[in-house]
Amino acid sequence: MSKNNKKKKNVKKTRNTFIILAVCPIMVLILMVTLFAYGEMKSIRSTYQISAEDMPSPYSLFDRVLLLNSYTKYDYMDLQDRAMRDPKVFLDNEYLNKENNYLKEKYSFLAVIVDGGFTFFGDFDQYDYVYRDLLVANNNYSEESGQYCGKEDKKFLFKKLGVIMPDGRAGSVCIVTDLNVNLPHITVFYVGLLGMIIIVCVLIVVGIIGHTYYNVLVPIRQLQVAAIHISEGDLGYELPSIEGSEFDGLYKDFDTMQTKLRETTEERNRADALTKEVIGNISHDLKTPLTAIKGYAEGIMDGVAATPERMERYVKTIHSKAVDMAGLVDELSYFTKIYQKVEDFRFAPVKASYFFAECISGMSLDLETRNIQLLYQCDVGEDVEIVIDEEKIKRVVANIVGNAVKYIQREQGMILVNVEDQGSFIQVMIRDNGKGIGKEELPFIFERFYRTDSSRNSRTGGSGLGLAIAKKIMDEHGGRIWAESELGKGTAIYFTLKKETEQKEEHDE
Repeated sequence: MSKNNKKKKNVKKTRNTFIILAVCPIMVLILMVTLFAYGEMKSIRSTYQISAEDMPSPYSLFDRVLLLNSYTKYDYMDLQDRAMRDPKVFLDNEYLNKENNYLKEKYSFLAVIVDGGFTFFGDFDQYDYVYRDLLVANNNYSEESGQYCGKEDKKFLFKKLGVIMPDGRAGSVCIVTDLNVNLPHITVFYVGLLGMIIIVCVLIVVGIIGHTYYNVLVPIRQLQVAAIHISEGDLGYELPSIEGSEFDGLYKDFDTMQTKLRETTEERNRADALTKEVIGNISHDLKTPLTAIKGYAEGIMDGVAATPERMERYVKTIHSKAVDMAGLVDELSYFTKIYQKVEDFRFAPVKASYFFAECISGMSLDLETRNIQLLYQCDVGEDVEIVIDEEKIKRVVANIVGNAVKYIQREQGMILVNVEDQGSFIQVMIRDNGKGIGKEELPFIFERFYRTDSSRNSRTGGSGLGLAIAKKIMDEHGGRIWAESELGKGTAIYFTLKKETEQKEEHDE
């Protein structure tokens, strides 16, 4: 017999064993539940005096309304007979109390209405729930049906019978059934059903454990030994081969895992180096606002802010520094995600002109409050589409505009956003009239943590991550990003995005 045939035979044998272990107990469970359900049906019919016609199948066990409605069927028929033969009994409190006590055993009570008012009410605890519905409902419901009443938290079912009293007055007799009760036989059925399910589950588990112990233990132990070697750093450990076993595929997967683990370890070491760099830089950035917050808070505690004006200034400063810290933490978190490739990109086609118009309009009002005019020009057709992650490109624009705002040192600032069609792609330019960047610094502005200010405590602040994030996002979009600047006149940052047709052509190739 060839190895492949032997492997197929072993796999088939193992699969059949597991099927038998799982299917046989389930079949036994179905048989036990069927017999148990029919037994409970017979018991309920006898206890609650319900005919086979009213309870035709085991599904009726789950219909509480059907059971309770059928429970009082013959009582309603008896009332019908009394109404025809001897209606005066409905004015006899002794008879009514006796009948009401009997109905209470069936989770129901009796109510009598004469001339629009109650002359007898068997359970005043439920009066507020049902009295309105009983008074306005029509008479003469059949013994098989009833009408719902009550409130959201408590429901009832009632049957109402019209009666002409001996003195000629019109009246009604109602049987009201509480639908919120738990029937003992139903509880017994559920408990029994749960017990059988537990027994069958135990049988399945015991069978599978027994099979697994004798047929899977050795390969598992070998995998455990291999895992120990890997945990101790021995990524070159080889598993002994198992001929004709369904574990061959698992062993190959284990070898693949070892290879990927080596690659992951190397990547993790690079990530650790990046994390150390991030922590070192960001801790320095957080120190300045934390020091300011601590100083102003101590000033408030020591009573230095003695006037309302000074107190307001201290609180506003603390709030401003806290906002700065939140921005730094957000930039750090996003930077870490995008550089470690745990941030998902959701690309979709969008109309370029509409997207950038919407993006810019969301920023203009905020910039006006800072005396910065935001201008927008678009030379792209309305039908031109680009495939982008909208949120990521919005972040690119926001980071570039935010960076420009920090370095505009004029009473009247200006930022121009221009979108142009360049044939196979669109080009976006964001130009400001800030102080500009020196030529010697321009090649480094897209590196992480780089800032043109010589002092990390400069007035402009920032994390030095905004443009680095923008570049990483553009790399993921297959676009370019670069900058041009002149000291004293301002800076222009450009980036490109491919059109949807170009994306499709590249994909086809």
